Amino acid sequence: MSSRIHVLTPPLPLRAFAVAAGLALIGAVLVVATSAAGLPAALGIVGWALLAGAVALLVASAVSWRRMRVRVELTDDGYIITGPDRQQSGRWSEVTKVTQSPTSLTLHHGPDQRVLLVSHRGVTAELIHLSGDLARRLDASRGYTSRL
Repeated sequence: MSSRIHVLTPPLPLRAFAVAAGLALIGAVLVVATSAAGLPAALGIVGWALLAGAVALLVASAVSWRRMRVRVELTDDGYIITGPDRQQSGRWSEVTKVTQSPTSLTLHHGPDQRVLLVSHRGVTAELIHLSGDLARRLDASRGYTSRL
Protein backbone atom coordinates (compact mmCIF):
# COMPACT_ATOMS: atom_id res chain seq x y z
CA MET A 1 0.00 0.00 0.00
CA SER A 2 1.06 3.56 -0.49
CA SER A 3 0.33 6.75 1.36
CA ARG A 4 -3.23 8.09 1.07
CA ILE A 5 -4.54 11.48 2.12
CA HIS A 6 -8.10 12.13 3.30
CA VAL A 7 -9.44 15.62 3.99
CA LEU A 8 -12.35 16.21 6.37
CA THR A 9 -13.97 19.59 5.70
CA PRO A 10 -16.39 21.43 7.96
CA PRO A 11 -19.78 22.54 6.69
CA LEU A 12 -19.95 25.82 4.80
CA PRO A 13 -20.69 28.82 7.06
CA LEU A 14 -24.02 29.51 5.37
CA ARG A 15 -25.33 31.65 8.22
CA ALA A 16 -22.33 33.99 7.94
CA PHE A 17 -22.80 34.15 4.17
CA ALA A 18 -26.49 35.01 4.63
CA VAL A 19 -25.69 37.75 7.16
CA ALA A 20 -23.04 39.16 4.79
CA ALA A 21 -25.56 39.18 1.95
CA GLY A 22 -28.11 40.98 4.13
CA LEU A 23 -25.57 43.58 5.22
CA ALA A 24 -24.48 44.11 1.61
CA LEU A 25 -28.08 44.56 0.48
CA ILE A 26 -28.89 47.09 3.21
CA GLY A 27 -25.62 48.91 2.57
CA ALA A 28 -26.22 49.08 -1.18
CA VAL A 29 -29.77 50.37 -0.65
CA LEU A 30 -28.47 53.10 1.66
CA VAL A 31 -25.71 54.15 -0.76
CA VAL A 32 -28.06 54.29 -3.75
CA ALA A 33 -30.85 55.99 -1.79
CA THR A 34 -28.44 58.64 -0.49
CA SER A 35 -27.29 59.62 -3.95
CA ALA A 36 -30.65 59.22 -5.71
CA ALA A 37 -32.97 60.82 -3.18
CA GLY A 38 -30.59 63.40 -1.79
CA LEU A 39 -30.64 61.97 1.73
CA PRO A 40 -28.04 63.10 4.29
CA ALA A 41 -24.47 62.03 3.55
CA ALA A 42 -24.28 60.26 6.91
CA LEU A 43 -26.62 57.54 5.57
CA GLY A 44 -24.28 57.03 2.61
CA ILE A 45 -21.35 56.62 4.99
CA VAL A 46 -23.33 54.07 6.99
CA GLY A 47 -24.13 52.26 3.74
CA TRP A 48 -20.47 52.09 2.75
CA ALA A 49 -19.58 50.88 6.26
CA LEU A 50 -22.18 48.10 5.97
CA LEU A 51 -20.80 47.09 2.57
CA ALA A 52 -17.26 46.97 3.99
CA GLY A 53 -18.49 44.94 6.96
CA ALA A 54 -20.21 42.49 4.63
CA VAL A 55 -17.03 41.97 2.63
CA ALA A 56 -14.98 41.56 5.83
CA LEU A 57 -17.45 39.00 7.21
CA LEU A 58 -17.44 37.08 3.93
CA VAL A 59 -13.63 36.95 3.81
CA ALA A 60 -13.31 36.02 7.50
CA SER A 61 -15.84 33.19 7.25
CA ALA A 62 -14.26 31.81 4.06
CA VAL A 63 -10.77 31.89 5.59
CA SER A 64 -12.04 30.27 8.80
CA TRP A 65 -13.81 27.53 6.84
CA ARG A 66 -10.65 26.82 4.84
CA ARG A 67 -8.43 26.63 7.94
CA MET A 68 -10.74 24.26 9.83
CA ARG A 69 -10.04 21.40 7.43
CA VAL A 70 -8.40 18.30 8.86
CA ARG A 71 -5.88 16.41 6.75
CA VAL A 72 -5.41 12.71 7.53
CA GLU A 73 -2.47 10.93 5.91
CA LEU A 74 -2.44 7.16 6.23
CA THR A 75 0.79 5.30 5.48
CA ASP A 76 1.89 1.70 5.84
CA ASP A 77 3.51 2.51 9.20
CA GLY A 78 0.96 4.84 10.76
CA TYR A 79 -0.95 8.08 10.42
CA ILE A 80 -0.41 11.83 10.53
CA ILE A 81 -3.37 14.07 11.35
CA THR A 82 -2.92 17.77 10.67
CA GLY A 83 -5.60 20.10 11.97
CA PRO A 84 -5.95 23.83 12.43
CA ASP A 85 -4.20 23.91 15.79
CA ARG A 86 -1.93 20.87 15.99
CA GLN A 87 -0.51 17.78 14.39
CA GLN A 88 -0.82 14.25 15.77
CA SER A 89 0.81 11.08 14.58
CA GLY A 90 0.94 7.46 15.59
CA ARG A 91 2.00 4.03 14.49
CA TRP A 92 -0.42 1.22 13.68
CA SER A 93 1.37 -1.00 16.19
CA GLU A 94 0.38 1.43 18.97
CA VAL A 95 -3.34 1.43 18.10
CA THR A 96 -5.18 -0.95 20.42
CA LYS A 97 -8.76 -0.29 19.35
CA VAL A 98 -10.81 1.80 16.93
CA THR A 99 -14.36 2.87 17.73
CA GLN A 100 -16.78 4.57 15.38
CA SER A 101 -19.94 6.59 15.79
CA PRO A 102 -21.97 7.97 12.88
CA THR A 103 -19.89 11.17 12.79
CA SER A 104 -16.54 10.26 14.37
CA LEU A 105 -13.67 7.82 14.54
CA THR A 106 -11.64 7.27 17.71
CA LEU A 107 -8.19 5.67 17.66
CA HIS A 108 -7.30 4.23 21.07
CA HIS A 109 -3.66 3.98 22.14
CA GLY A 110 -3.96 1.90 25.28
CA PRO A 111 -6.47 2.73 28.02
CA ASP A 112 -5.62 6.42 28.36
CA GLN A 113 -4.69 8.02 25.05
CA ARG A 114 -7.24 8.66 22.29
CA VAL A 115 -7.20 10.43 18.96
CA LEU A 116 -10.63 11.69 17.89
CA LEU A 117 -11.60 12.49 14.31
CA VAL A 118 -14.94 14.26 13.99
CA SER A 119 -16.89 14.98 10.83
CA HIS A 120 -19.06 18.02 11.60
CA ARG A 121 -20.96 17.42 8.38
CA GLY A 122 -22.22 14.03 9.54
CA VAL A 123 -21.73 10.87 7.55
CA THR A 124 -19.90 11.79 4.37
CA ALA A 125 -18.31 9.77 1.60
CA GLU A 126 -14.88 10.91 2.80
CA LEU A 127 -15.53 9.62 6.33
CA ILE A 128 -16.67 6.26 4.91
CA HIS A 129 -13.55 6.02 2.71
CA LEU A 130 -11.36 7.03 5.64
CA SER A 131 -12.82 4.34 7.92
CA GLY A 132 -12.44 1.67 5.22
CA ASP A 133 -8.85 2.67 4.47
CA LEU A 134 -8.08 2.78 8.19
CA ALA A 135 -9.46 -0.75 8.67
CA ARG A 136 -7.42 -2.11 5.74
CA ARG A 137 -4.22 -0.56 7.04
CA LEU A 138 -4.80 -1.83 10.57
CA ASP A 139 -5.48 -5.32 9.21
CA ALA A 140 -2.32 -5.19 7.08
CA SER A 141 -0.21 -4.04 10.05
CA ARG A 142 -1.40 -7.05 12.04
CA GLY A 143 -0.83 -9.50 9.20
CA TYR A 144 -4.48 -10.11 8.34
CA THR A 145 -5.29 -10.66 4.69
CA SER A 146 -8.49 -10.63 2.70
CA ARG A 147 -9.46 -13.72 0.71
CA LEU A 148 -11.84 -11.78 -1.53
